[in-house]
Amino acid sequence: MLPKLDIKEKSFHGTLAIGGIAGIVEGSMRYGFTLHTVFPGMMLTLIAAFLGGFSGFILKDISRTMRGMKPYRGVNNDGWMMGAFMGTLVGTLFQVAGSTNGANLVIGSISGAYFGAMAGAFPDEFITPILKLMHAEQTANLLSRKERSV
Repeated sequence: MLPKLDIKEKSFHGTLAIGGIAGIVEGSMRYGFTLHTVFPGMMLTLIAAFLGGFSGFILKDISRTMRGMKPYRGVNNDGWMMGAFMGTLVGTLFQVAGSTNGANLVIGSISGAYFGAMAGAFPDEFITPILKLMHAEQTANLLSRKERSV
């Protein structure tokens, strides 16, 4: 049986999928149906998400040290991956909506991934405890349903 993916893994795979689909669509508009443009779309989007998360953590650390707090060292990085996924989706949709012929979809996914990951890095220390609390509640509800059905 395959293990159940957590939110960070789902966001990572979603970011890759949207970047890959944007690469296919943009490459197919230029050269006919192509699949070799999947990899550049995925990798450029993933690199932009990493750089956006890195930039967000740098800015977060600068703002924390200016306020006299210790720098934050992310452990789980759920926030910036969720931000990268949402940014990739929104950036690609904005590029589709704003373009007359739907071109430059990879540019929309790249810029969306960068800014989404950067914005997601700021609340990162609060997101993981919230997700753990939600997961504990879901597990308790699932166990109580199983006990009632027995």
